[in-house]
Amino acid sequence: MKKLILAFFLLSFYANAQNTYPVIPKPNSLVEGKGKFSITPKTKIVVSTNAPETMKVAEQLAQRIQIVTGNLPEITSQKTPNSISFEDAPALGPEAYEFVASPASVIIKASTAKGHFYGFQTLLQLLPPSVYSSSLQPAVKLAVPECVIKDEPRFGYRGMMLDLGRHYFPVSFIKKYIDLIAMHKLNTFHMHLTDDQGWRIEIKKYPKLTEIGSKRKESMAGHYRDQKWDGIPHEGFYTQDEIRDIVKYAESKFVTAIPEIELPGHAQAALAAYPELGCENKKYEVSTLWGVSDQVFCPNEQTFEFLQNVLTEVMELFPSKYIHIGGDECPKTAWKNSEFCQQLMKKEGLKDEHELQSYFIRRIDKFVTSKGRKIIGWDEILEGGISPNATIMSWRGIEGGIDAAKQGHDAIMTPTSNLYLDYYQSNPLTEPIAIGGYLTIEKVYGYEPVPAALTKEQAKHILGTQANLWTEYIATPEHAEYMAFPRASALAEVAWTKAELKDYKNFALRLKTHFERLKHLGVNYARSYYDITASTLKDAKGFPVVKLENIDKDVIIRYTLDGTEPNAQSLAFDPAKNIPINADMLISSAAFSKTGDQLGKVLTKQFVVSLSTGKTYTLASEPQGYTGGEKYALTNAIVGDLSNSSSWVGFNGKDLDAVIDLGQRTLINRIGVAFQRASASWIMLPRYVEIFVSDDGKTFKSVKRIEMDTSDKPEYIVQQLNIALGTQNARYIKVFAKNYGKLADSHPGHGNPAWLFVDEISVK
Repeated sequence: MKKLILAFFLLSFYANAQNTYPVIPKPNSLVEGKGKFSITPKTKIVVSTNAPETMKVAEQLAQRIQIVTGNLPEITSQKTPNSISFEDAPALGPEAYEFVASPASVIIKASTAKGHFYGFQTLLQLLPPSVYSSSLQPAVKLAVPECVIKDEPRFGYRGMMLDLGRHYFPVSFIKKYIDLIAMHKLNTFHMHLTDDQGWRIEIKKYPKLTEIGSKRKESMAGHYRDQKWDGIPHEGFYTQDEIRDIVKYAESKFVTAIPEIELPGHAQAALAAYPELGCENKKYEVSTLWGVSDQVFCPNEQTFEFLQNVLTEVMELFPSKYIHIGGDECPKTAWKNSEFCQQLMKKEGLKDEHELQSYFIRRIDKFVTSKGRKIIGWDEILEGGISPNATIMSWRGIEGGIDAAKQGHDAIMTPTSNLYLDYYQSNPLTEPIAIGGYLTIEKVYGYEPVPAALTKEQAKHILGTQANLWTEYIATPEHAEYMAFPRASALAEVAWTKAELKDYKNFALRLKTHFERLKHLGVNYARSYYDITASTLKDAKGFPVVKLENIDKDVIIRYTLDGTEPNAQSLAFDPAKNIPINADMLISSAAFSKTGDQLGKVLTKQFVVSLSTGKTYTLASEPQGYTGGEKYALTNAIVGDLSNSSSWVGFNGKDLDAVIDLGQRTLINRIGVAFQRASASWIMLPRYVEIFVSDDGKTFKSVKRIEMDTSDKPEYIVQQLNIALGTQNARYIKVFAKNYGKLADSHPGHGNPAWLFVDEISVK
């Protein structure tokens, strides 16, 4: 009994500590105290007279206190009781800080103004969430819990990207986005300024880039697969004065703004303005189609002169060390058909168009380096040989970062699997339209930026990590906020906090307070934190049961079994009594507060019971990235659908070769298996499906083979197969599906391996 009481006490203390010190990202060292420091009208802010940059941080603090209390604290250089002091600590790193709060004072120590700024962000998060309000809060009592914090970031590069090429966003929103970046102790704002669908930055030497290139006649409506357009013109660009203002504003928040000018691909908006820069003698228009255009810059001297002039003006506006030059998704069709390109390849001794792309990148790298800057490029610039001074941004998984680091090049990790914030974060049937994919806040939080394949020395080349918000399907600031937060909050902890200190449950407790801050800041954040997850388990007798969960243990999970949506009177899920699956059923569930308010969206899952339900199986090739959410996802009774990729098992370029053990010889006559086709997402149906049976799991007999439709159609479908086998008596079932292979030349991703998505294998 004493042990139980002690355990309960420790759990309660743990939860209370997180509510008292709910700092995101989590500090690397925090020692708790018992008292508190109260900010009163007599509180002063102390800054040394020879610290002008820190003085600006102090002024931001004073303004924040004035907004919510009506009182503007005095800033002084004289030490005084009841004060918040910014003190110099030369021994600390450039982004490190120490924070000491006692009943008498708050002291923030740092060696730079940036360190003081991060200490200031921690101070705000230790105050009540209403400190972030934009209006007077008469009832607020600003008090800081006593503590000692020692903190510094794990990575030097901590970024967020916003795609401005697909949709223009007003300057006011960009500043708000920067505020949120800074609040989370991120330090880089990557501005994706040009693409096939729009050129968003004024270039004085080339006015047509914005006169023509910043305007498209319409945008796609619905998903790419729908092939529909809205008929509404879209335009907008940032003047050079606006860019200077954005860069200066970011600097005031200790955020570096990095520009991206896409080349040699994603160039159609530029070619619409200056068609002579293309390899084809034709007129171009700003693309109204999402995805990748075949229209690319021609690698001739006229193009290089143009790009050097553009980059010269860009570098005058952005003082950043890095200039991002894109380099991704560059189709080679125009180059293959260009006599000039083929002659250039012969002249330069280039064996293929990939090496021609490297030639292009090296020319730009040499120019940017001559200006005292460094280029960043997406991981495609590795193809054909990496440019000497390039930093790689690894997005197609982690392999690009691994290859770069092994070659002695710096890398920034930003894989689609964990850090693409344009992916769905909840059930797509209840979410705003998104490009596809499925990325929960927990999956973002679980990302480890340093690949295990690297040695300690190679790992030093991993500069940090970044999340990307692509905006093909995001047209408004409100939607952008919804997609970015709170997943960007999880990224912040990945980038800042030591890996061994991370704990998702701990983070989730602090996140509840963070939601209150985001409310006061007017951020339209997503509520996917309250999403229910459903998984299948086996009970003591080996029968399948459904477990419903939410990270917040304070909620009540309510559910129905008749297809209706749950309400405050519906059955309450008891974790000690999982739901038995005795037959095919539809379970709908949602999180509710103790007062009966629905907190999250409804999760509806279909469960289909068969002879294979709950049975184990082996795979010849393990899935990549898409595992179905649990170890035996192909026999867990959960049926996949187009609304959610999380329940599908995905193989990139590999076949499905699954052997199911039924446990004993069993009479069977039918196999059910589902495949997905989503061509725009590189997911193709298999070329054929073949079923085998065996008594010993070693010698298999083929009993059925079905040829599949491998046409490249844009419609997203689930191909459900119900395969009649006659009467078979076997213990083992093998289901083999041949991967489509490399995507065809007509496909935007041509040459890359196709994905094979498969779900529930049912045996009848």
